[in-house]
Amino acid sequence: MRVVCQFSQLTQHFNARPIFSNLSASLQQGLTGLIGRSGQGKSVLLSLLAQQFPASAGSIRWSAPFYYVPQLERLQGGRLADALGIGVLYDSWQRIEQGQGEADDFSQMEGSWHLPAFWEQELKAAGLALPLSASLEQLSGGEQTRLALCRAFALTDHYLLLDEPSNHLDTQGRQWLLDKLKQHPAGALIATHDRRLLEQVERILELDQHGLHDYGGNYALYQTIHTQQLAATEQQVAQLKQHEKQQQREQQASLEKALQRRQRGEQYRRSGSQSALLLDARKNRAETSLGKLKQQQQQLSEQLKQELTTTQARLETIKPQTLRFAPQLAPQSLCLHLAELQLPYVRTQPISLNLYKGERWHIQGQNGSGKSTLLKVIAGLETASSGYCEVHGTCVYLDQHFSLLAAQTSALANLQRLHPNLSETRLRTELAGLRLRGEKALQPIHTLSGGERLKVALLAVMIGETAPALLLLDEPDNHLDLDSRLLLEQTLAEYTGALMVVSHDLAFVEQLKLTQRLDLSH
Repeated sequence: MRVVCQFSQLTQHFNARPIFSNLSASLQQGLTGLIGRSGQGKSVLLSLLAQQFPASAGSIRWSAPFYYVPQLERLQGGRLADALGIGVLYDSWQRIEQGQGEADDFSQMEGSWHLPAFWEQELKAAGLALPLSASLEQLSGGEQTRLALCRAFALTDHYLLLDEPSNHLDTQGRQWLLDKLKQHPAGALIATHDRRLLEQVERILELDQHGLHDYGGNYALYQTIHTQQLAATEQQVAQLKQHEKQQQREQQASLEKALQRRQRGEQYRRSGSQSALLLDARKNRAETSLGKLKQQQQQLSEQLKQELTTTQARLETIKPQTLRFAPQLAPQSLCLHLAELQLPYVRTQPISLNLYKGERWHIQGQNGSGKSTLLKVIAGLETASSGYCEVHGTCVYLDQHFSLLAAQTSALANLQRLHPNLSETRLRTELAGLRLRGEKALQPIHTLSGGERLKVALLAVMIGETAPALLLLDEPDNHLDLDSRLLLEQTLAEYTGALMVVSHDLAFVEQLKLTQRLDLSH
């Protein structure tokens, strides 16, 4: 495939803090996925490649045109036509359609008569069934992102730089995005945690604190290699620990032999069987040898400890974390009863259902169909227009913004507020187990990454005396990196209560084994 971009020794600092250093790679036609934990600098890398600002060091060379779509991109213009760059053309077309066209209008439309219909068809396919004259202000953030993606895909000769393009898209929107990416001839670099999308790429680049790693395949191949790396690193750590113990035993044996020789020399001195001059010479040699031995052993010990520390740090980087829910009391079998429930703000059919312990429900529907509203009504955060809602046992609502946490206070302070009966030592230990140590535990929640906020929120839900009977999840996976999504999935696998989940990530839904379904689109 043709190389469209090469970057070498790319380095970026913000306020003297290194984001990443010495990144080098080439981008080719086709689809490439860019992954990495939150905070590693994926968005910064895309911005540098898009030449939004200069790099601290390194070079970037493009041999093809490119187009950049940041997260929640908002195009400029009063109308959709203006945002798409066809405002003048659209006005000429409108005047001709209304019988008011002049010579300039017909000249403007020459060779472009198909464009207004083309754009309205493209917008409809993207889930934006709006006329080109519609105001840009009436679009939500997610709709504005879809509009920006529409404009990007129209540039068929441009290589695309896309930052989390599937965020805020419903299931139909994600399928549309996948189809458009497959059809885009110039290729794209896509920063994403969407595993369904990553299954379609031809190559994955992973950014971590050690640099940029190239995996020549899709997510399935990446997963296989990652699993092999994890097993090999775990084995290396075990071998290094065993080597360290063996070295300590050998060092102790060597020191004991040296001490025994010294003791024998002292015995000879006391017995007077050998000359003092000879004994002094032997003593000096023995002490010199003992000193060298201790120095050599110290150097070997430090080298081994450094290698073990480095390998354990690498293991911590790639090893997934796990959490365990507190045990559940034996709750009543029935966790939720809804009867003829009519949601506020949206028009849906009245909802009636019973939810029992252990059941896992997937709440489906297009954006705006009332999925989040339903969970908020169940959690007591909204009031139903009519009908009946009864929750049996404790209920916890976890949304994509983790609103149960106070954004301006620290992780530790939030846990202390939510669990005043637990000691600070216990809470700090729990946070440290999730790599939120020292100052991290004292930073305001809003300064933490999405994955770090998830960990705090899960702790808040899990470390009480008992687990909740009903857990409501409102797209908690939306802004999470791959490691955090795996943590959430593995944690919820241990949960024995009733579960209701709103999510458009089909891979996430499959992993949670959601067996029941409620579709609010009908």
